[in-house]
Amino acid sequence: MMRNRGDFADPDLRPLWQALSGRLAQGDDPASIRTVRVDLSRAGRSMIAGWLSRAPRASRRPVALRMEQGLAVIPVQRMLQALAVTPHELRDIVEQNIGAVPPLAEQRRQATQLREGIWAYTATVLPGTPRLTARLQAGGVVDDRVAELRRLIDALARVRALLPLSRPATLARLSHNCAGNPHYFDLNDAGQGSRLVLLVADVLDAPLPDTPAAERALLARVGIIADSLSQTVLLLNVDAEGDGPTDRALRLAGKDQRPIHLTLHDLTAHPPTFVRGQSWLVVENPSVIHEALMRGFTTPIVCTSGTLTAVDHTLLALACDSGVSMEYSGDIDAGGRNIATAVLRRYQVPSREMDEDTRRIVLDAGPLFEEVSPVPTLPAAATAGGAGPGSSGSAVFQEHPVVLDRLLGPDPSDPLPLPGSHPPRTPDSWTEGGREP
Repeated sequence: MMRNRGDFADPDLRPLWQALSGRLAQGDDPASIRTVRVDLSRAGRSMIAGWLSRAPRASRRPVALRMEQGLAVIPVQRMLQALAVTPHELRDIVEQNIGAVPPLAEQRRQATQLREGIWAYTATVLPGTPRLTARLQAGGVVDDRVAELRRLIDALARVRALLPLSRPATLARLSHNCAGNPHYFDLNDAGQGSRLVLLVADVLDAPLPDTPAAERALLARVGIIADSLSQTVLLLNVDAEGDGPTDRALRLAGKDQRPIHLTLHDLTAHPPTFVRGQSWLVVENPSVIHEALMRGFTTPIVCTSGTLTAVDHTLLALACDSGVSMEYSGDIDAGGRNIATAVLRRYQVPSREMDEDTRRIVLDAGPLFEEVSPVPTLPAAATAGGAGPGSSGSAVFQEHPVVLDRLLGPDPSDPLPLPGSHPPRTPDSWTEGGREP
């Protein structure tokens, strides 16, 4: 006869029911569960040993549970037999003591069915896209994101049906018409642009692009124009010898001695032919070009504005094709060194004024400013962290007077020299862009 079910609610037996619940949740048939390994208290082991000693054909000697790596090995079928409980009743006992058995097996079956269904759907609407499909499958299928994944697949399928476009159109318009959001396929971490690039690469059977410029060039092959006007690169004193509109704009800017912004559209729709034999200084920060303008600097100078975007890559590639020699100079910090490494590796452009000798010269030049006098007495904590460029491990920025002088040549009228250097010469008048000639 089955024991009083109140015995089963003993807290010392709870680990046993939890272990059995786990097996049942995985879909195991109660009659097939031979043993479970459980971390039981001494009282829990004693109760189960007492049950087993009453099993039919049990000897009169006390039953000792087998232990493996600190866990008690419970012979489940023998225990049920001793309790006069059928395997069919096991689930009820478990749920009465610790709650419903989670339907993990059914959830796993549904997940498998969902996964197989969505990939079968993908193969139907996105045929011939092995790299895109592999990337989508690598992300897996998560229940609470199925709708998002289905939206992505549908948007890509709509794009696939339109390629190649009958005439060029912007990425924003394509995103709006195929996904309902002009930013859906943005080429950044927040957008799905990387999936769109994979789709186009598969459609064209083309190698995967490895730079932002190469991504946009790939999309342009099927009529998708991305960021062609919003991205610009800043140039000063750069000359061109072609007959296109971009060449003419560069020559006019040079004649007027003014900087010029070129867009990705300028460089791809009307690529200029730069004068062979020019020597360009490529810098990280726009303030350097502004300073060059004020100092009357006549050497060609180009600015990447702190990062390498598609327009920068396109310009550097065109310059290499035209036989332009270049040097890169950026901040002496992690970001500047990363750009220097990238332009050296891809375009064989060496760096300038970024080595340890430059950094040491800058640090040895002394502080950027003199202390305010008289200096009020401040707590020590208020002055901590005020280390300037003389501190160990600090970055050196291009705006430092020593760096600017090494890049652009010294300027006797510089109003922001280092303390103790030449006093600035004040001109009689100034123009908005720089000194009067």
